[in-house]
Amino acid sequence: MVKKKHLAMVVLALAAMMVFGFSLEYGGYIPLWFYEAFLVGSFPVFVLCTGLWWMAREHDEDTPFIGY
Repeated sequence: MVKKKHLAMVVLALAAMMVFGFSLEYGGYIPLWFYEAFLVGSFPVFVLCTGLWWMAREHDEDTPFIGY
């Protein structure tokens, strides 16, 4: 089952990778299209995990239903 702390670690890791990717693109180490492709792929996962983290209970190990 998904625990709240595991979701928090995923959210923080994705946020750190987005910020680090921005710094790499800003410094000219990676092209803009590569950073944009990374954001297109990672942002939906970031939003989904943030919603699951927000709705997860701390005392039970369950995956909450957010809706459609």
